[in-house]
Amino acid sequence: MKVIGLTGGIASGKSTVSMWFKDAGIPVVDTDFVYKELSKPKKVLYNKLVDAFGTQILKDDDNINWQYFSKFIFLNDSERKRLNSLTHPIIKSEVILQLQEFRATNTKIVVLVVPLLFESDFHELCDETICVYANMKTEIERLMNRDHVDLENAKLKIKAQMSLEKKKKLATFVIDNSKDIESTYSQFEKLLKIL
Repeated sequence: MKVIGLTGGIASGKSTVSMWFKDAGIPVVDTDFVYKELSKPKKVLYNKLVDAFGTQILKDDDNINWQYFSKFIFLNDSERKRLNSLTHPIIKSEVILQLQEFRATNTKIVVLVVPLLFESDFHELCDETICVYANMKTEIERLMNRDHVDLENAKLKIKAQMSLEKKKKLATFVIDNSKDIESTYSQFEKLLKIL
């Protein structure tokens, strides 16, 4: 089974490309989804997060307040590192289990979506990697629109991740998502044939 790691900058278009893989009938394991699932009340990460960051990260219904929590994490470098060291090993174990299940059913190819693919060594689970790229201006505009944040917060979020230029160099393939959606999709189609 071939595991394809899919990464990119924040608001660069990873979700769009992963959706196209799903539409093409290729299973997708998204670590953001795994993280949120494991962080629900009574799940393995929930108590660890509350113990580490306090009950102020919770909403009135005891679910994690993701809007508050992600803003808090992006504004605190040391807290973000603490969060990553706490969550990444648990998420990685769950991802390995899911990949084993796909292997057991003779799945030919699985796409693993990881925003911090290289930073958190998830690329070691992959045979090849794809970086979805958008130029800085486009990335900032999309992030401001998507997350309803101002320019300063958008730049902080982008700065919190490895630079896209570095990710592009590390990846096996690059999809440039700076132009229109048709241009991105035609790159995706060509890549799908190669894979």
